[in-house]
Amino acid sequence: MYVIYGPYVLLIAIIIASLVAFQRDLVSTTQFRIMTIGAGALALVWTAILGGIWLEYR
Repeated sequence: MYVIYGPYVLLIAIIIASLVAFQRDLVSTTQFRIMTIGAGALALVWTAILGGIWLEYR
């Protein structure tokens, strides 16, 4: 059941990391951009997988 909340927890972590990055002026670094895009892609894929499983067992 807790697996369903994974993308939302990841989204909150991205928001917190973004706030810290803005305060320390790290947004322009390539590493931060790669990390943010990767986390967003992971959240989208995980949501699609969970949606597919949910539709199968519905």
